[in-house]
Amino acid sequence: MRFFNSVFVLFILAPVGFMYAYQEGWISGEAIDAWIPDAPFVQAELRERIPPAQMNSIITTALENDAYSDAVMYADIANYADIPLTQATQDLLAAESTLLAQVGRTTGSFFEGFIYGEGSDTAGFVGAISSDLTVIGDVRDIGREGTKLVQGEEYSSFVLGLSVVGLAATTATVATGGGALPARVGVSLMKVAKKAGTLTKKFSKTMGRLVKEAVNFPALRRTLTKIDLSDISATRRAVDDYAKSVSTGKLDPIFKNITYLESTTNPSEAVRMMKYVDTPQDLARLGKMTGKLGTKTRGIIEVTGKTSLRAFKTVKNLFLWALDWVLWAGGVVALWLGRMGFKGIARKVRA
Repeated sequence: MRFFNSVFVLFILAPVGFMYAYQEGWISGEAIDAWIPDAPFVQAELRERIPPAQMNSIITTALENDAYSDAVMYADIANYADIPLTQATQDLLAAESTLLAQVGRTTGSFFEGFIYGEGSDTAGFVGAISSDLTVIGDVRDIGREGTKLVQGEEYSSFVLGLSVVGLAATTATVATGGGALPARVGVSLMKVAKKAGTLTKKFSKTMGRLVKEAVNFPALRRTLTKIDLSDISATRRAVDDYAKSVSTGKLDPIFKNITYLESTTNPSEAVRMMKYVDTPQDLARLGKMTGKLGTKTRGIIEVTGKTSLRAFKTVKNLFLWALDWVLWAGGVVALWLGRMGFKGIARKVRA
């Protein structure tokens, strides 16, 4: 009886107690989260929420709407969660993945993003970010928004401020041999997200405040008043000198986190997923999710509504996971008891 009680406490009460404490937040920390596997919980919830017919419909609808990257993302999710796709869906994906089809989709959007600094699809976002990384985008936006500032018109302090910060980051990147590149990429991603309308009001307010702390706009206005903003070379020289006074200490962690988001997915996904970010902490948490799920992250969020891996570890899913563990542990104990019993019988036979 004592042995049974020990087994019951060890294999039943302990896992249940752990689940309850975890859900109540009494147990937390990266070590605990890492110890509990993520994939089984995410995969189980995806299979529960998306029947095969619905998944096939989502993919074909995305292809019909020229959202090829979305179709590929959901096909990846289907493979990850072991949700079967019909042969017809697979054939449609194959047809749209040819080199000719991809070139036709991306060329125009890339150059539109490069020239105007705005995008609505993957190629457009990449084009907009590329123009910033070559400084062309920052100087273009400083000329556009700076002219409004000088003339006393309504302007975007967000875009203008980040463009100045971008030039400062470019100078720092060269000076550090590439050490400041994450900040440089982060500035571009944030600008594109702002123009694309994917930043939440709450996060935009936070970023706007930090940008105004970093950039002295009255001093910037005096600098811009002295130059011809249509002269790209003169604009860059003047702003480069002014940018030396810009302090980005509070912005750098945010730039680093959005750059990590991009590195674990792609520029387009990083921009699109900003709609799930209200605080810098949300951005860091989302980065941890993309670190495990990659380019599948946005689709999984849209299907489940959950923006952190911990959110998938519900009481039900934890119970099922613990039950699997209990059954495995019980099997090990049963095997051990069976071996002990067999050895006892063997000894009696030899005696």
